[in-house]
Amino acid sequence: MQAKTKKEVWQLVFIIIFGVAIRLIAIAVFSSIYKPVDAFIVDQESAKVILSLQNPYTYTYQVHNYTLSTFAYLPMVPIYYAAFSFLGDFRFANILADVFIMISAYWIAKSFNRGTAVYAALAFAVMPPSIWLTSVTGTNIMVGTAFLMLSLAALVQKKYWVAAAFLGLGVASNQLVALMLPLFAYYYWSVHKLSRFTLSLLVSAAIILPFYLSSPSAFFYDIVQYQLIRHVQADGPYSLYNIFNSFGIQLSFTIRAVIFIVPYLFAMFWSRRHYTVLLASAGVLLFLAAFVLPIDGFWNYFIPSLAILCAFIPAGVDELQQRAKKFS
Repeated sequence: MQAKTKKEVWQLVFIIIFGVAIRLIAIAVFSSIYKPVDAFIVDQESAKVILSLQNPYTYTYQVHNYTLSTFAYLPMVPIYYAAFSFLGDFRFANILADVFIMISAYWIAKSFNRGTAVYAALAFAVMPPSIWLTSVTGTNIMVGTAFLMLSLAALVQKKYWVAAAFLGLGVASNQLVALMLPLFAYYYWSVHKLSRFTLSLLVSAAIILPFYLSSPSAFFYDIVQYQLIRHVQADGPYSLYNIFNSFGIQLSFTIRAVIFIVPYLFAMFWSRRHYTVLLASAGVLLFLAAFVLPIDGFWNYFIPSLAILCAFIPAGVDELQQRAKKFS
């Protein structure tokens, strides 16, 4: 058993090194031929804004040949990038976030008592959307995803304080993760650990409130209002709104919210059965949130749900292996 565990650890290490190598190669290959998108420039500049003790929500960003006065990301994103600014290129911090996701996916899969948990890390390591978003376009979706996955990995190990702390960091990093707060609150209550959950609120509030209080109107517009009133963009077709809009039908936010909230309530009640059900519920709801709520549906919004899906891949592999044995 010890030899098997040691072999699995080395497999995980190799997968992480392989995943990092792919992302570094992508940076080297595409940096000189791919024009950075606006998110790339804003992410890079926001770290400098934080380090200069300025407010990223009142700062004006120079993006290509125009200025951008909207910073649509929660404050933990620039704080995270500022912490790793010594690396030079902020995409190295993205790669580190991907490593956290790989390790978390492995530990989540391991909790299912599966012998193929390394496939969870491998699935994310070689996932083309993750590689592209991390190393080429330079988006920041993996930051909030990493904190969410670390929280889930701690949760399945019943380390509730650690899980709550990471959840708080995730909430302060990404709006989609923040939408999962009621789901997690209900689960913590069902396992009689609601006091631990309060740490999530304290951590997220400690990070968010200073920026909100510095400029409430700018913060609310950038983080909430802008997401609901932004114009339809050609590169954001992956949303329910855009699908109906192509037929001349505009779904109001109220309708989209109802479509999201109804299954959310069912998932909350269902998830109290077991942490595996909570994981599945979180994955489904994150997908729904990315697809149903925004006007523009960008494919990077689906990374959190895809990361959770990777954690379930070993279970699928084991099931296929068992069925193959029955027919052999």
